[in-house]
Amino acid sequence: MPLTPVGLAGVLVPNLAACGQIGVAVPQFALAVGTGVSTFAAASIVTSADTGLLGTGATAIPLLVPQPLLLSSLLTGFTATATLGVMAPLLATGLANGLNVGFLQGLITMAHPSVGFGAGVAKVIPKDAVPSMIAGFAAVGMTGTSSVKMATAIGIALTIVFTALTLPVPIMGAPGTLPGAGVGIGKIV
Repeated sequence: MPLTPVGLAGVLVPNLAACGQIGVAVPQFALAVGTGVSTFAAASIVTSADTGLLGTGATAIPLLVPQPLLLSSLLTGFTATATLGVMAPLLATGLANGLNVGFLQGLITMAHPSVGFGAGVAKVIPKDAVPSMIAGFAAVGMTGTSSVKMATAIGIALTIVFTALTLPVPIMGAPGTLPGAGVGIGKIV
């Protein structure tokens, strides 16, 4: 299942509510975040350093983003944009919990042209997430100074998260008998 705005919003709303974020604008906010995140993820590239047996392989694994990394990055983004207050940590927790589960809806798909069977270490090469988040907020009608500030905070956090994220990836395919190494390339869907 690919990352979609509606799929992400469906996971974000209950997680935001569980952290005290209630109100009529929460579904709209969740859809804005979902739209920005799915746009950002689709524009990101994934590369890997591979080792194993010579051949041609592929990878398809769920996108696992640790909640503590999300939470600390969101708090950093909130601080950078002066999005502070007694509810800010609860909002960051709700977003981190929701995105942690929501990202599992997406897949990392990769092609490994020189390793048919083995493992790699994948790294996401993200684009700046701030423009995607601002566009996501605008797409659902959330414009204005406060919306841009919140979108910027979340965008900063996503850029931090995906710059730091590395994942082990299994490589499956037609292996040869000789050792091989190389670089895999892929995307988030």
